Amino acid sequence: AGEVINAEAKVGPDSKRIIGKEAIQTLMTLSNQKDGVINIYRLSPERVAIVAGNLQHEILFKGLSTDFTRLDRLLIKLREEKHNGFIEVRTKEDQAMGVLFLEGGEPVEMFTTPETGPSVFGRKSIPIFVENAIKQGAIFDVYKSQGKILKKEIEEVKEIKEVKEKRVPGRGEELKNLSPILQEILSQTEKLVDGTSRKKGFFIKIFKESLIEKSEEFPFLDPFAGEFEYREGAIQFTGEVGIKDFAKGIVECLVTTLSRLEKELPKDKILPLKLKAGIESSLEQHREVLKRLGVEPITASIFK
Repeated sequence: AGEVINAEAKVGPDSKRIIGKEAIQTLMTLSNQKDGVINIYRLSPERVAIVAGNLQHEILFKGLSTDFTRLDRLLIKLREEKHNGFIEVRTKEDQAMGVLFLEGGEPVEMFTTPETGPSVFGRKSIPIFVENAIKQGAIFDVYKSQGKILKKEIEEVKEIKEVKEKRVPGRGEELKNLSPILQEILSQTEKLVDGTSRKKGFFIKIFKESLIEKSEEFPFLDPFAGEFEYREGAIQFTGEVGIKDFAKGIVECLVTTLSRLEKELPKDKILPLKLKAGIESSLEQHREVLKRLGVEPITASIFK
């Protein structure tokens, strides 16, 4: 819970990677310098363990191409060898597509790497990711992990998280607990869509069209009613509605928005995968809260 468990540092473009305690000290020293930039990300304890455990690694195969090596067959081979490590996947134009993490030969996590914004995790999208890499063609590097999964630290983090989430909110607080989760999903989706399309405001335009389309069934979403508004990455809601109706309305608008985006950007085959991975990552991270609020079946229906 807030403890530093591992680190990686690289001082200059031509310098070596530094791992562990030395890297932590290097980063702490750099943090005292002027004009620096710090980005802070939130991950589930399990994902922290995977990333931290793979910082120390060695490369086994570099520059493998789907022209000569099928990714699905390579995964079978790595499963037989009970491989621990990860696979970096790039397009043939050398654009990063994502990373597959393996434990005991099994794919356990994946994150996609968009051109703009942070990497997005999404374990459930692994089969689609592999299929797309095979169809479109890709270059990949295979790494073997030399680190250890930090189970003790991770279990401590999980226990603290469970204690914090024990309190069951009353109805007045339910929307307050749900809104930030839906807001996070919409905000991440907006950044990814606008960044990929290179059109600022493109997501908002499509999302508002979806709100209007669904406003007959969910009047509180009518943009002209003034009860619900999503702007600058934040949800504002002044109306009164049950939590399940609120969740269902937002989810159905998001589903409609995702469908419209595929039609608007038919040539971008990677974007739907990245969106799916990002949304599923957020849902997985907040799954226990969504279950407690009684809306988990509703949010889980986004990709059904």
